[in-house]
Amino acid sequence: MQNDSSPVVVDDSLWPLLIVQIQGTIPPTRFEEYLAQRLTYLQRPEKHVTLFDMRYAPMLSSELRHLQAEWLKQHATLLDTQMLGYAMVITSPLLRLMMSTFLKIRPRNAPYVVTPRLDDAARWCLNMLEESGSHPPAERIRAHFGLNPQ
Repeated sequence: MQNDSSPVVVDDSLWPLLIVQIQGTIPPTRFEEYLAQRLTYLQRPEKHVTLFDMRYAPMLSSELRHLQAEWLKQHATLLDTQMLGYAMVITSPLLRLMMSTFLKIRPRNAPYVVTPRLDDAARWCLNMLEESGSHPPAERIRAHFGLNPQ
């Protein structure tokens, strides 16, 4: 896990649930470090689900969007084979609409959800892991997000 004061925090303590929290403006060098770190998770043999917590994220600069688009193109095969799904927590209605529209125009093979609620995203991720036959640390995930067993 990264330092909590970083604008990008990557937490793999609940693997195969990967949590990426974006909180504040990200310098380009830090964003490149994040993309390199993200690649290491895609290169693991085990498939995973990613929860992007973007509740405190500003819109990415055009430079970062370009870096991300290039990275997504370059690693499309790994993303399609290693991702069981991803959830995005976005509280801004405008950003949520923009992201939903982008994902409909440029879909990935993995299922996804865009929601304003962290608990809904965490529940969705846990369901994706369980349905895939993965053995997630379900009780730890529920405890971490305060979810009640269903």
